[in-house]
Amino acid sequence: MHQEYSKARRSKDKTYDGRFFFGVKTTGIFCRPSCPSPVAHEKNVAYFHTIFEALEQGFRPCYRCRPDVEVAYTNGNIRGTFLVKEALEKIYGGYLHDHSLQELAATVGVSDRHLRQLFVDNLGAPPVTIARYHKALFAKKLLLYSDQSITDIAYASGFGSIRQFNEVFKKVFGNTPTRVRQEAAPAPQSGTGNPGHNTLLRLPCSSPVGFSRILDFLRPRAVSGVEVVTKNSYSRTFRTATARGYFTVTHAPKASALELRIGCDDIRCFMEIHNRVRTMFDLDTDFSRINPALRRDPELARGMADGHVPRLPVAFSPFEFAVRAILGQQVTVKAATTLAGRIAERAALKTDGTFPEGLTRFFPDPDELLALDLDAMGLTRTRRATVHTAAQAIRDGRVKLTVNQPFETFHRDFSSLKGIGDWTVHYVAMRGLGMKDCFPASDLGVIKALTQGKKPTPKEALARADAWRPYRSYATLCLWSRPPEPKKEATP
Repeated sequence: MHQEYSKARRSKDKTYDGRFFFGVKTTGIFCRPSCPSPVAHEKNVAYFHTIFEALEQGFRPCYRCRPDVEVAYTNGNIRGTFLVKEALEKIYGGYLHDHSLQELAATVGVSDRHLRQLFVDNLGAPPVTIARYHKALFAKKLLLYSDQSITDIAYASGFGSIRQFNEVFKKVFGNTPTRVRQEAAPAPQSGTGNPGHNTLLRLPCSSPVGFSRILDFLRPRAVSGVEVVTKNSYSRTFRTATARGYFTVTHAPKASALELRIGCDDIRCFMEIHNRVRTMFDLDTDFSRINPALRRDPELARGMADGHVPRLPVAFSPFEFAVRAILGQQVTVKAATTLAGRIAERAALKTDGTFPEGLTRFFPDPDELLALDLDAMGLTRTRRATVHTAAQAIRDGRVKLTVNQPFETFHRDFSSLKGIGDWTVHYVAMRGLGMKDCFPASDLGVIKALTQGKKPTPKEALARADAWRPYRSYATLCLWSRPPEPKKEATP
């Protein structure tokens, strides 16, 4: 591994960005592999799997390649367990802002001492230290890419005071927040009269983004009142543990970024919404291995755009998507979308007059859905029972809607529920949780794309897909995106 990283560093290989970082001992600076700075002698270089390891050893991020803001530090090199990843995801969402380490450990089922040791073994630093670094890293992104005041940035990033914010920030970056803001390019303006509760934040991303392609996929699936998808934007309502609000995502191609506008009643949600939207639009996936692996198959290549697989559109709310997937069993996309809209309408969780046009309600959570009367909505008795059973299992924790578990575990737990079949399990794992190696073999679109004369059985489709591991979710998107076969002219 050391020789591989050394070669990538010396050749400034961009495909390794995010997969490792290196620090130069003589300068105390750490960089990403493609950094344009002069190549350092190997004897002066240290390699790190994560940004946190570099920070913990006293290295500061490079100002030229910006590994702290331009490369996602939620990379795929965490050499730990699903448990560590689940705890880390909660930290990225701001869980430790208002919860203790003991509470975090309890949510993943271990003691705080055991969790601390797992983090040190896998990430090079304990959870509380990781959280402190993450707050500083997120604050820097807000300083560079948002129009928030420094005071609001400190609060939105989870700091208890400006003094604490300044001390931690200067220790991590060797600079003050004010200086970083002065050196940043002009941020996009939110254009709102209430900047304390609204922001416009840039989310840097690699090209091609495929934003229009994602919007085309999401548009016919938008839940009425909860989501609005236009030709150029995606908007939806949300509720977190601390906030109610909405967000809108647009593309800023000149900035190589998506622009995220958040309107809410508590800016502490910014960190969580930022990370969930990055997941929604698949901005942190390393495609350098996926594209070549799937491009070799001519059937999949037809569903790519300029040799790039479609990005995986992951649902903002896993629970909402699980319900929608159950509604979509054996019916059309349009019918399932209509039924989901009726559930949201029946729940009557209305927004106020400050929300954009079309965003009139929130989707119910498991408790709220279980309290609803789903009669006279066009749902069969069997489908109503399945929705109720799934909501109960998710609320009780018998089914975990998180990507941080083996697919086999999710498949076992979810498929054990009456009314949940294999298609639903794979579809929810793929689009609801963001798992990369799922394949809904019985899906009509998949079967149609694989039909060459004789229609394959789901078993035959599954066997065909074995060659596409471990990226079968992206292979599925390619099959769905293939243009229709040209009609053959009749023989005269």
